[in-house]
Amino acid sequence: MGIIRAAASSINGMYQDMWKEFFICPSLDQNTLMVQVNKAVGKNSGNNGSSNVITNKSIIAVNEGQSAIVVSQGKVIAVYDQPGENVFENPDAGGVKGIVKEFGRRFSFAGEAVPVTQKVYVVNTKECMGKPLGTSAPIPIHMKDRRTGLDIDGSVKISGTYSYRIVDAAKFYKFSRTVLGGACSGECLGGQLEAEMRKALQYAVYQVTDTGVRPYELPAHANELCDLVKQEVTRKWCSDRGLEIVSLALSSIIPVDTGMIQDVQHASALAGKP
Repeated sequence: MGIIRAAASSINGMYQDMWKEFFICPSLDQNTLMVQVNKAVGKNSGNNGSSNVITNKSIIAVNEGQSAIVVSQGKVIAVYDQPGENVFENPDAGGVKGIVKEFGRRFSFAGEAVPVTQKVYVVNTKECMGKPLGTSAPIPIHMKDRRTGLDIDGSVKISGTYSYRIVDAAKFYKFSRTVLGGACSGECLGGQLEAEMRKALQYAVYQVTDTGVRPYELPAHANELCDLVKQEVTRKWCSDRGLEIVSLALSSIIPVDTGMIQDVQHASALAGKP
């Protein structure tokens, strides 16, 4: 009787899971980077199949500024980044052979669809703007003065804002599950991203000042600093997390402790007079 019951349960479960589903991706605020989406089921719907099985040819509706991914057994099997209705093509659905395979899998688990776990996630690909970038402590720099031969260490305070966005939904999903443990808000990333931005900014300032640029000349090199920061950060962010820097603006660049340079320059200028 147990074998008959398992077979009947397998057939019944497959019948319930044959109905196509419709997934609607919700609107996401700037701080929400990824959420799981459930199928839309009305009160009069007869679609009572397994919640963890997505029927082949189901519809996934994607909004502007979003990507949808389908995950099966923890692996991304489909990515939809075009707005509108997208048809899910299940790579495991293979006609009669696929039906027999699914029946055998369900039968071995006494008619349950336990071996299959499929989920739909929506990823926010809109630009996340207005992220603060500031140096709580001054950035150490190497200050040179070509005219006086002065070569000392100094510091500079820099503040600004930056924005980023997700450019690879599948890579971001993998990063969020393995590193963030599934937490996918901008607040979870904020501290780490800002720390890495500060590190890249320090590197950029060193690169520019090492060419002989004076501290008070740094504001004129703001665009060069931004380009260096983008190059340094985006390479790592894109390869590891599926992120990229969209824009970076430095609103304030203030040299600290430049009085020594000015005193030496003043003394050098006076010494050069007859």
